[in-house]
Amino acid sequence: MSFTCIIIEDQLQAQKVLERHISNVSHLSLLGVFNNALDVVHFLKSNTQVDIVFLDINLPKLNGIDFLRTFRPKTSVIITSAYSEYAIEGFDLDVIDYLIKPISFNRFFKAISKVIYKESAITDNLESKQFLFVKDGHNIMKVVLRNIVLIKSDSDFTTLILQEKKLLLSYSLKFWQQVLPKDDFFRCHKSYIINLRMIDKIVGNTIYINEKRIPIGRTSKEALIKKINLI
Repeated sequence: MSFTCIIIEDQLQAQKVLERHISNVSHLSLLGVFNNALDVVHFLKSNTQVDIVFLDINLPKLNGIDFLRTFRPKTSVIITSAYSEYAIEGFDLDVIDYLIKPISFNRFFKAISKVIYKESAITDNLESKQFLFVKDGHNIMKVVLRNIVLIKSDSDFTTLILQEKKLLLSYSLKFWQQVLPKDDFFRCHKSYIINLRMIDKIVGNTIYINEKRIPIGRTSKEALIKKINLI
């Protein structure tokens, strides 16, 4: 499987680093390099087959965050920035990853692997499986889906809380929402996904699971009640 990508970056050195990393991955194809985000708006209108956008934050004319907030590109976005303070806002806008410059190849490959793994997971219909494998540092861990209690967003990581342990993983909450079985898991808040089978009780806008208190987002309560088949 091959993936197309573009770079939105106004610094020549940063462009060269990304171009070099992309050239070292055989299943990545670079379609173009842009110095500002406004030019990309027109490009994306006529080129819908862009899989990955590498997006800088500090850009002329229109910064990366405003570009995401305004145009909401229908593609996987990986932010590349020298500053970490926009990370939370970036993930709230559903970016796949947030890379801090200077970007090593290992960190770059980890980011694109999230896109590749996401596509493979969807293609393979992960929802029909009873377990999955996740990368935890240098280890590959088997996770049995029924043992997942909840998943919490933690900056550019997520904490996977299992019945017997916790794992801090570099997968976004959006990734988990896409690959977990929708009949069993529910995103009740911008920072939480819960296993519906683990709910002990719901009091007001709070879910109780094993004495943990999880908030329910303002617009999620009605959908949650439908999910649990209240009688």
